[in-house]
Amino acid sequence: MIAKMDDSLLRIFVENVPTLCWMADPQGNIFWFNKRWHAYCGTTDAQMANGGWRAVHKPEILSDIMVEWQKAFEAKSSLELTMPLKAADGSFRTFLTQIEPACDNNGEILGWVGVHTDISAQQRTEAKLHNANSRLEAVGSYRDAILGQLVEGVIITDPNGKISFVNEAANTLHGVSKLDVEPEEYASTYSLFTEEGEPHPMETLPLARAVLNDETVIRARWRIRKPDGTEVLAIGNAQPVYATNGEKIGAVLTIHDDTERYAMEQDLADAVKIKEALLYEVNHRVKNSLQIVTSLLQLQARKSESAELRQALSEARLRVDIVANLHRHLYSEGEHTSVELGSYLRQFADETIGAFSSAGSIKHNFTVEREISLNMDKAVPVALIVGELLTNAIKYAFVADGDNRIDLNVAAGDGQIRLSVADNGVGLKAGFDPMSSGGFGMTIVGALLQQLSGEFRVMPREKGAAFEISFPEPV
Repeated sequence: MIAKMDDSLLRIFVENVPTLCWMADPQGNIFWFNKRWHAYCGTTDAQMANGGWRAVHKPEILSDIMVEWQKAFEAKSSLELTMPLKAADGSFRTFLTQIEPACDNNGEILGWVGVHTDISAQQRTEAKLHNANSRLEAVGSYRDAILGQLVEGVIITDPNGKISFVNEAANTLHGVSKLDVEPEEYASTYSLFTEEGEPHPMETLPLARAVLNDETVIRARWRIRKPDGTEVLAIGNAQPVYATNGEKIGAVLTIHDDTERYAMEQDLADAVKIKEALLYEVNHRVKNSLQIVTSLLQLQARKSESAELRQALSEARLRVDIVANLHRHLYSEGEHTSVELGSYLRQFADETIGAFSSAGSIKHNFTVEREISLNMDKAVPVALIVGELLTNAIKYAFVADGDNRIDLNVAAGDGQIRLSVADNGVGLKAGFDPMSSGGFGMTIVGALLQQLSGEFRVMPREKGAAFEISFPEPV
């Protein structure tokens, strides 16, 4: 004896099955379509109302379909036929259509139910279904054929967690397909292990959590050891299924083989580690090489009898040293291609001012509004420009000991990065333009600003001098 299914439970299953379904009233007027119908056809309830469903049928065969439907309606009998239905992209696929009258215990029709099963890629399955000995066997075959075509494995349980269905994909993944398995036997029956290869505790298995704890588990990972000894790294989702009244009616697990993708991910991670190690070594060697260059420049400067040449070589050494220190910063911070501007300039200012001023004769204040990351092609010219502005302030701004101070500020906004270097020294002569002064240092600043597509400004200040550079913030 088959128990009668109430309407709420029926709707839950019909809404969630991967087939197209609809319901009609006793007069045959369709009043409801399930989600799968609208997803496939690209329609809405409003579009399907008042006979709008005719638009998804081929006009040349619609009249034949209506004749068959009318016969079934008048005979109060079921109807089974194949028909093409239009998809949302305008294409047609063949469906096996079943229309059944829903009757009460007295045989009075309460309504009609239509189910459309996609058989466009299942002609052999369709032949077997049409030759089934009974409608119950046919319905079971429909379910197996539909879920069997899914790429993902599907395992379904009853409310107590006993496995009631395993599709072909799940069978292939496990090498095992057993029903009536209780949660306590999931791991042993299907040879389930943790990612680390340990026997999987029952209470942490995704399907067991869905059954026993009413949890929804997303993208969980575990290992499957097949009977032939091979292992599959599985990834899957599990969730309980409830009726509209809140009663749990089962649970479902979807699962697929993640072994190949995971292996590729690990290979990529290994490649990234190798790249990181190589870049780490490159920065280290660049730093060492530049330090050798600065040492050679310093040695040559000491041997030179020309004061002008010694000064030029010393300035060149300082500029090379700025680039070397930038690579040293990358090396020490574990970064390889970009630098956080604020932290680097803070360290750079401390070292530069500390090296040039004696016993703290020049104080400095550094402020930064937010973190700014720059690639090396931007960081190098910025560091050199700031170096020139700082050394100029240290060398020329102050004539005596006192409250000598340099302020360095880093800001960003409106797509621009702004750096300012200001001092409270003697200031600039009236009408003096640093960029047109002809000094080699400011000539370098101008060339570097061109690389940055930046601008240089002399800022108004009551005492001392203030300069600001700005350039577009990298996207």
